[in-house]
Amino acid sequence: MTGGSPGGSAGGGRDRGPLVVKFGGSAFADLDGFARVARYTARRAAEDERPVVVVVSAMSGTTGRLQQTLDVLAGDPPAPVAAMLLTSGETVSVALLAAALDAEGVPALPLTAAGTGLLGEGPADRARLVRADPAVLLAGLEDSPVLVVPGGQAVDAGGRTVMLGRNSSDLSAAAMAAALGAGTCVLFSDVPGVCTADPYVVPAARTLAEISYEGVRRMSRHGAKVVHESAVDWAERGGVRLHCRPFPWSGGGGGQGGEGGGGGPGTVVGAGPEAAAVVAHKGSEVWRFRSGPERRAAARGLLSDGLRTTEFDSASGPYLVVPAGVRGTAAHLGAGRRHDDLCLITTVHADGRAEHVLVSRADADAEARRCHALLYPDPDPAGTPGAPGTPDQAAPAPAKARSPHSDVLFGSRPAPAAAAAEAAGEQRWPAAPPRRHPGGRGSAGV
Repeated sequence: MTGGSPGGSAGGGRDRGPLVVKFGGSAFADLDGFARVARYTARRAAEDERPVVVVVSAMSGTTGRLQQTLDVLAGDPPAPVAAMLLTSGETVSVALLAAALDAEGVPALPLTAAGTGLLGEGPADRARLVRADPAVLLAGLEDSPVLVVPGGQAVDAGGRTVMLGRNSSDLSAAAMAAALGAGTCVLFSDVPGVCTADPYVVPAARTLAEISYEGVRRMSRHGAKVVHESAVDWAERGGVRLHCRPFPWSGGGGGQGGEGGGGGPGTVVGAGPEAAAVVAHKGSEVWRFRSGPERRAAARGLLSDGLRTTEFDSASGPYLVVPAGVRGTAAHLGAGRRHDDLCLITTVHADGRAEHVLVSRADADAEARRCHALLYPDPDPAGTPGAPGTPDQAAPAPAKARSPHSDVLFGSRPAPAAAAAEAAGEQRWPAAPPRRHPGGRGSAGV
């Protein structure tokens, strides 16, 4: 890893191919975020003297607000309709960043999903990426040295825009980097890098300087919001290092907003070591079933629709942990009962073992911190912070930002469909189990 400009080549020396960078929605928590990203892009294009492909997410909070709006109008809309609405947030980000780049004097070409060269198949709102055609992007780079492209989008065989699932901008960036022959793909987000736990939940979480493809893939498979699992697959096949970095940077010298790069060096995903981590499934729903066969049938149905789940057995019965707020899950979960008061905590060991414990949602943060303290009792006094393979103590992260502009496409916040159902007195079959259950057998995915 180099100590040069932020987001520089992780392996030292001059990287090959265009520079591919991705900015998560937290980079656009305020409108000045677009100006900061534009200034960074302009500087990198000038310093590196090579084309830049900028992959952008929707402004923080936008996709969730769009989903809430859709839920109010229709419980189960057609997948193409959902995809059309939910991808509009990235389209807004593309246009705003292109405008900010123009204000900086940088010619930039804003692209739609058709301009990404990405082909998807399957349900339109969570399609599977099957091909990345570099010719489409290269044609765009002939017209402009900077491309601004929407993350998480592709087209299907009929040329219609499809969504690659939630939080899939990493996947777009990694696939484009692999197709273009880039040695490194830089993924900017609101955390210091790949951490041993969510730093918003566990302030003592450590930032890993390096980790292997399999190590970060395993974390993602067990529910960690690190790097999209399919993004790791595309990067590994294409020989692309993934450099996960915080943005905007904080601490240390530089211009306004920490643009001088004083933040931590982040994490390089590639030929690094394995690592242990703790995952708090706070963004997931816990469902209990009467029997294992009922649970397995639900898991198979969800997987056939492109949704990975976590199966978990406890003394009180078989459970399924499902990402919350995903369209179309109700058809597969009718035999189960949702437990809004419960949360799953998973400890992922470096050797691949996973230990699950089910706790009260109110106790989830404390349990995640307890499990992390068992994995990492004290910072390694012999280790050199930031050295390859050495966990580094992460600074406590601030509260997650939500852009005040995320309601740009609609007015007042709608009431979620779930709240409407609760107000209507919707009932399911009986009582929740005890508040805490030691883990039995568990497996991620099906």
